[in-house]
Amino acid sequence: MNKPHFAVFLMVFTVFIASLGSACAKKETVNVSAQTAGLKSPDKDTRINACIELAKAGPKAASAVSDLIPILKDQDAEVRRLAAYALYEIGEGAKAAIPAVKELMNDRDPAVVQQALNTLRAIDPTAKDLQAPPNVTTGVKP
Repeated sequence: MNKPHFAVFLMVFTVFIASLGSACAKKETVNVSAQTAGLKSPDKDTRINACIELAKAGPKAASAVSDLIPILKDQDAEVRRLAAYALYEIGEGAKAAIPAVKELMNDRDPAVVQQALNTLRAIDPTAKDLQAPPNVTTGVKP
């Protein structure tokens, strides 16, 4: 194959691969208001799914921060952890949740405490002295 034909072939092949990749990377959109309503459900699985979907929306779910804050006190540890995870994915747009997330640092579930620590770091990357309390992996309080 001579150089001009090879260059054309390479360019067409590159465009084909790029278009194939963008078609495969189709992102779903999250209905933030519908998921925010799901946070108020009496059904634990609905609250869990709402937290997961809001996490998928990332910073676009910043309008749900005030609705996620009460969920951080849910009686179910998985719901609390996933609410903190949604705030983690929202990132700096979740600054209003910092006091409530700091309260999670005293949770009895070590997975919730670890997620709270990660969430605080994501919301305020410049924060100093963010450490998990002692024995977070065992859940034993000193």
